[in-house]
Amino acid sequence: MELDDLDFKILGYLQEDGRMAHTAIARLVELSSPAVTSRVQRLEKAGLIRGYTALINPEPVGQGLLSFIRVRTGASEDDSLAFEQYTRRAPEVLECHDVDGEDSYILKVRTASPQALRELIARIRSFPDVTRTITSIVLLTLREEPLSAPLRTSARAMRLGEHSGEADDLYTESREADHAD
Repeated sequence: MELDDLDFKILGYLQEDGRMAHTAIARLVELSSPAVTSRVQRLEKAGLIRGYTALINPEPVGQGLLSFIRVRTGASEDDSLAFEQYTRRAPEVLECHDVDGEDSYILKVRTASPQALRELIARIRSFPDVTRTITSIVLLTLREEPLSAPLRTSARAMRLGEHSGEADDLYTESREADHAD
């Protein structure tokens, strides 16, 4: 699927606010509301938009301890598959990346406490193929963005540049309308 500038602008606005009304986006990109809805549906069907989600503050829900676990495994493909299936099911595992280099996987995990992290590490080490883990506990997150920089930059440039203050007014208007429901 080939994307044009309007697709990237629409994606940028949706990345900044997935609840932004299509009518507000339509005004910002100078299309009709049905045209924006059609483009969004096309992007969804093509798999470019995988879903919409709420970003939850981890502290109040008891998942305040963020850690990264580097995992090294042996050569057994069957055991690696079992480990990969485990990481897909384990609620503490936010991300699992199969990497090249010294390690086999890098996990981003959230737990309620150091004790819960210790138990998670013990479960990971119980896989026969796991030969080593190295854990780094995050003391302070300086930046954590779920957005793609090119799309975010495109949307901000659109709001701040081409349409000057009008875009910001429409964006604010859309957010107020969404929260009024």
